[in-house]
Amino acid sequence: MPRPRHVALAAALVTATISAAPGCKKAPQRVPSTSAGATPRARTPAGPALPAPHQLSQMPDAGAFIARPAEVLAGIDAYLPEVPALGALAGFTLRMQAPAELADKLAPQVVGDRPWAGVHVAGEDIVVLPVRPGSAVADALKGFESVGDFGAVQLPAPAGDATPNDGKPPAPKLAWLDGQTNNLVFAATLQGLATSRQLPATYGSRPLWFTLADTRARAVSPDFPYARVAAAGQGLHSLDVHVLEAPGKPLPSSPDLGEGALTGMLKVPELAAGVSTRWPGHKKAVADAIKQMNAGVDRAGFAAKLMLDPLVDQAAKALRRWNGRVLLGTGPARHLRLGFGADDPAAGYRDLVGCLRTLVDNLSLARMFADVPGASFKKVGDNPTVYLLTVDGVSRHVPAVGKPLLDDKGRLRVALAANERAGGLLVVIGPEPIPVVQRWAKAAAEGEPAKDSTNDLLSAALAVGPERLKPLLETASSQSMLVTGALGLEADRAPTLMVLQRKPDRYFTTIRGPELEPGRKGN
Repeated sequence: MPRPRHVALAAALVTATISAAPGCKKAPQRVPSTSAGATPRARTPAGPALPAPHQLSQMPDAGAFIARPAEVLAGIDAYLPEVPALGALAGFTLRMQAPAELADKLAPQVVGDRPWAGVHVAGEDIVVLPVRPGSAVADALKGFESVGDFGAVQLPAPAGDATPNDGKPPAPKLAWLDGQTNNLVFAATLQGLATSRQLPATYGSRPLWFTLADTRARAVSPDFPYARVAAAGQGLHSLDVHVLEAPGKPLPSSPDLGEGALTGMLKVPELAAGVSTRWPGHKKAVADAIKQMNAGVDRAGFAAKLMLDPLVDQAAKALRRWNGRVLLGTGPARHLRLGFGADDPAAGYRDLVGCLRTLVDNLSLARMFADVPGASFKKVGDNPTVYLLTVDGVSRHVPAVGKPLLDDKGRLRVALAANERAGGLLVVIGPEPIPVVQRWAKAAAEGEPAKDSTNDLLSAALAVGPERLKPLLETASSQSMLVTGALGLEADRAPTLMVLQRKPDRYFTTIRGPELEPGRKGN
């Protein structure tokens, strides 16, 4: 499966510049344009004559255009720990183009408020980094051998090797400070340097664009499993990501994920974080659970069997209604949300209500003979119809990670609703579950119908700002601490929704939400 999207994009920001910029190690070859209507070349500003640029493909083996690198980094940094600063990223990129001493001199001059770009074309790699005005960059390049008649210089071999698996040492690069654009350009040939001016016109229609094909990726990692990874959009908040299948190498998959996420149930107010999919193993799990319940009843005494047989029959009927679609979410604080899909939500709800009513009746009878918790089950609302299950005195039986879900009397309270349009049953566990499940059911009833998300392999929503989420990720040292922290989250901004689909030849992911809040300002 593709990695979490913010982590993948943090890596892509580095890879985008590096993969399109590892030293040129083979003779340049001309790559034809992919269409007759290729993007027209930008007009060359007045100045020294430049060589004719390479023709650029809309789908090169590697390429990137990042309109506002500082904003992208700041958006990632707002949510994730240990994100490199802009200067560190610039230094890392420069060491793949130049000797270490020169790279360290140039790194502070690179800025993040203008586009970074790179492309692999005609057998060479072109990297474009915007720099500060002034003489610092020109001074740093003095003393290197001049090449051509427009200011390019020949550099020694770079400090780093961005393609360590191609079996060749990193080749020396040409560098050019383009006085017209104030960009520092690296390439293998003079023609490659001249091509740098075409990159914005060809690839800059989207503020964030990245592509990496297997032919280029395997020079970095020979085990790269895809034909291509590509992303394009307005930024991290609005992005389309494609992961294409390589011939003879099926895309990785998980037996625990199937098409049919309850995406509409995630698009609701108050939900802080949530995830949904369909579990392909649900039928076997249900059959095993029913088998175990029947075996337990068979081992019970005659009197217990009389009481338990009807309950097991009702439980089995309710379980069989589940079609494997499932949702887990949190929000508001101290409330857990569960969604269960059903082909007939009304029938599934009716069977579950009947099962729980019988269970509570049996618990009341059992209390006459044993120390079991008291419980009640009753209808508490109409339009939508809501039932409430309350279990008393369970605090001592609930682990610490689940105690935030109990009310101030130590009771477990579970509210249930169902909706046909939402595609299943909605369950809320928490101190005040009734109004939460009511609002959830109403919002889901007005939102995306479940039939529209039958192709969604995985969907996730996050409506928590970085000032709450990042400290949780930084300080949670165990899974239990992470769960406890997640149960305390409140939705405090518009949600970001991620949807993953499996197409015949690819995984396709969309990310949509508000612009990410910066955690740190770039240059």
